[in-house]
Amino acid sequence: MTGPSTASGDSGTVKVEGAELGYRIEGHGPTCLVVGSSIYYPRAFSQGLRNHLRLVFVDLRHFAPSDPSFDLDQISLETYANDIERMREALGLGDVIVIGHSNWAGYALDYAQWYPEHVRGAVWLGGAPVIDEAEVNRLWETDASQERKELYARKQAELTPELRATLSPSELFIRESAANGPLKWYDANYDNSPMFDEVFLNLPVFDRFAELEDDDFDWADVAARLDAPVLVVVGRYDYRNPYTLWERDRDSTPYTFVLLDRSGHIPMFEEPELFDQTLLDWVGSLPSSTG
Repeated sequence: MTGPSTASGDSGTVKVEGAELGYRIEGHGPTCLVVGSSIYYPRAFSQGLRNHLRLVFVDLRHFAPSDPSFDLDQISLETYANDIERMREALGLGDVIVIGHSNWAGYALDYAQWYPEHVRGAVWLGGAPVIDEAEVNRLWETDASQERKELYARKQAELTPELRATLSPSELFIRESAANGPLKWYDANYDNSPMFDEVFLNLPVFDRFAELEDDDFDWADVAARLDAPVLVVVGRYDYRNPYTLWERDRDSTPYTFVLLDRSGHIPMFEEPELFDQTLLDWVGSLPSSTG
């Protein structure tokens, strides 16, 4: 696994109500609209993938400053779907394959529900379909190695109250992400802090997102109901989002499920060659675009 890198490409911003959302366009081929951060996610996908796909990375509100006068209580799941559609229209993208990772994968699926006429397919990367702390604890206790558990304990202990008090909220967010590495990476020692370089974290929007979460909601049901084909790719070593939660009722679900055995929470970064081939094979199976 190599460090993050970003190729040059077309970039700019698109105005939506209460914010300006950034975008970056890289590569050639079928258009994939990658929702999340236009700075973070170009670092997560391999450079080789740009030879086969046109990757359009767009910000969600989590990664862009809000206008001071904008009331964050207005934000809903519909807001995000409308933001993504505004970006698609403004950039003249036509029909797209919408891709989301982790929490943002839910927004990708939700967009496919709101605007099915513009979606050739939807891709869910990392993350779990439901919130299930009991399964999180079960898999960690029964599956994680003792070495991994000890490393996690050491990293958590290093984040002392004294250290936390010296960090800004954004710095603390990144340090906590790095300290949770053993829960998220096949390589338990990997430090993903450089992936956040120059990434704007709108933490009040993160808090608003937490208010919108529904513990009983199951994204697997959404994936099964969508008219567009759905690809789910998750990592075997993602202990915060157990792959086992996707394996419930697997025989009766129409979406394509792929488990990568040497990955954690960001499978496209940890196993790029296998991920790229998986994605390209699936994209090649989609009906031709009409947009």
